[in-house]
Amino acid sequence: MYNFNSINKVQIELSNRCNASCPQCVRNLYGGATVPTLPLNSWTLSDIKKIFTKSFIEQLQYIYLCGTYGDPLMCKDIIPICNYFKKINPKVVIGAHTNGSLRKKSDYTDLAKIINFMAFGIDGLSDTNHIYRKHTNFSKIIENAKAFIAAGGYAEWDYIVFRHNQHQVEEARALSETLKFAKFNVKKTSRFLNKKHEYTESLDVQDRNGSYQYTIFPPTNKKYLNKQYANLKNKSLTKYFKDACIKCNAKKIKEIYIGAEGLVFPCGWLHDRLYGFESESHNDNKKILQFMKRVGYSNVNCFQNSIQEIVDGPWFELLKNSWTNNNRLERCAMMCGDTINTIGEQNVNVSYKD
Repeated sequence: MYNFNSINKVQIELSNRCNASCPQCVRNLYGGATVPTLPLNSWTLSDIKKIFTKSFIEQLQYIYLCGTYGDPLMCKDIIPICNYFKKINPKVVIGAHTNGSLRKKSDYTDLAKIINFMAFGIDGLSDTNHIYRKHTNFSKIIENAKAFIAAGGYAEWDYIVFRHNQHQVEEARALSETLKFAKFNVKKTSRFLNKKHEYTESLDVQDRNGSYQYTIFPPTNKKYLNKQYANLKNKSLTKYFKDACIKCNAKKIKEIYIGAEGLVFPCGWLHDRLYGFESESHNDNKKILQFMKRVGYSNVNCFQNSIQEIVDGPWFELLKNSWTNNNRLERCAMMCGDTINTIGEQNVNVSYKD
């Protein structure tokens, strides 16, 4: 499947903590309390120095600071970590994804001088962004983005479209140009799906006590709907998950993903099956836990074993073999299958400054 020496991209979840509570994020219960099974952790510079060998850093072309469960700016050592990566490999491209509503403006100024790009998840304007990006402050986000851009940072605006913000897409695009964002990316959510991967018309949002707050809806404007929903209609998903030809995107682009707790996966799409809301109801959750037990936890976690031994060892071999047998993971078929291929509809081309 992989050869460690061929890996040139790595996604690192520097922290699985977050200041926000987005209703469709797997780290919380419908915008409410954090899922109780999530083992909260943030990387330190010391962790990076122990786990990322200099030779591995030197072979990397891209380092993406993002995560399944958290915001990388929740990691207090993010600036010294980025400085360390650049010191070892000045040519490596470093990008970060954030909601932008945390830390001081000076931190964004400092990061602009180190990393190659930052994507800000801003899903609306002052009157709508907080509906999905719960507990974030629009004014603070804009001030932090301004600081990053003013210091020479390459910033992109990622905008997930819902019914409540679809009327503001072009106004937000215009604002992004005024603020000198380098790019404005419209994101078409694929998360209005139930446990059976069936399209749903709404999602009830909860507070941290589990009480109902309000409801969010997918966009009514068809140009903002994720096309993969159409591929889900009139299909036997059970049969599709069993028969789909899986073409792993992570393998294709030579990338690995490392979670905040140290678990190494080909991609974050598998990681989000582990602790996410209702994870115990997903077949994938049980299978991944069985797979991990089979190879041994130490052969999955880079805090206990080297990244090279994990990638070249039984864990990645087991995942590869699952693509062609009857014990495959539904997530692999859903994200990288030959017909649905959800990842192809969601991904935005990444651009950055040299």
